[in-house]
Amino acid sequence: MLFLAVTLGFLVENQREHYVEHKRAKDFAGLLVADLQIDIAELNRADRILDKIIIAGDSLASLLNTGIEKVPGGKLYYYEYWSGWRWDVISRDATLQQLKNSGSLRYMKKELVKKILDYEESLKLIYLLQGKYEPEKIQNWNLVQKVFDYDHFNELGKIKTATRDSSLKSFDPQDKELGKFLNKNISLGTYDKNILFEIKNWALNSSWSYRVQIGNLRSAAKNALVAIEALKKEYHLK
Repeated sequence: MLFLAVTLGFLVENQREHYVEHKRAKDFAGLLVADLQIDIAELNRADRILDKIIIAGDSLASLLNTGIEKVPGGKLYYYEYWSGWRWDVISRDATLQQLKNSGSLRYMKKELVKKILDYEESLKLIYLLQGKYEPEKIQNWNLVQKVFDYDHFNELGKIKTATRDSSLKSFDPQDKELGKFLNKNISLGTYDKNILFEIKNWALNSSWSYRVQIGNLRSAAKNALVAIEALKKEYHLK
């Protein structure tokens, strides 16, 4: 009888611990899903912004190849305003880091953990390239200041259709106020061919770099969605 009582007590305690661990894992899963959904929105937003930076960089390079004296300064300012913009992705990873640091990932199945860590690895690649591109953007900005007057960038920032608003999916040169700016004959700080050549190359380099990064953003968003679906299925989350 004593042996049976001890065994029964052990089984009950083991079942209780299993229940507590499962509930804890479900709570973490709910928080993680919320974080991943926010990350997906951020990744999609970055995708739209980088796409516009790419278009601007390609457009700027094309204009600088056409003979600078034939191009209104407003157009050069407009596309440099976008091409020179820096944008970094910031993940909401507090729950994931807590899971890892507390050892709570052990509460989850291995195949589920793999999907979560696959997403984290895709984020690491994005961060790695952001760290690589940042010094390049700074070098470009140092060069831009020799050619462009920041007062005109501020002027662009006051035009609604020119603002760096991620909700705007494309450029809108049909807008009257923006069209007026684009056709303004704004003088550049220098027309030195060597400096303008460097500006053009930086614009193309930025476009190339961000094309690579967009692929990584989309891969990360896909991995995040896979993890979300797996978490919802495993823990019956809405």
